[in-house]
Amino acid sequence: MITSAPFMSSREIDLSATIIDSLGFAAEGGRLAGGLPLANLARLSDVLVRPEGWLECELAGERITDASGQSKSLLHLKVTGRLKLLCQRCLSEVAFDCRIDSRLLLIPEGIEWPADEMETDEYDALPASRELSVLTLVEDEVLLALPIVPRHADCRLPGGWEWKEATSPFAALAQLHRH
Repeated sequence: MITSAPFMSSREIDLSATIIDSLGFAAEGGRLAGGLPLANLARLSDVLVRPEGWLECELAGERITDASGQSKSLLHLKVTGRLKLLCQRCLSEVAFDCRIDSRLLLIPEGIEWPADEMETDEYDALPASRELSVLTLVEDEVLLALPIVPRHADCRLPGGWEWKEATSPFAALAQLHRH
């Protein structure tokens, strides 16, 4: 199990090659802290303007007991970082501050996914795995957190065009109708 020393930057621990047994990690209350270089996230790099920088990651395992007395395994994932996406309006770079705080309910193989529990926003479900790649887990969560259409809060169309509300050809008739 990897843990970072308090004096080390989490970027000094690259989690790219880290594989965990998800159920064992949760049962032991495992903890990981480190970073992932954006260049190592192949699926994410397809949507980035430049795959430069790092994502800071924390992963913790936990066991909880629900109201019926059943024990459940969870992973708690936190990811932060700044991504450089392509604005879909002006086609220039737009910064996206990625902030993920997810609790993932581990569903062991052969166990039916509990439909009633999935209706809550408390956690999402994840199939338990003996060989869960931290890189793949983080990349999946980041891809789900991306905006559907990245764009600046206030930007212009390419070429300096401005969007203006079109005047209806019937506006003059509406004015005549009021008199």
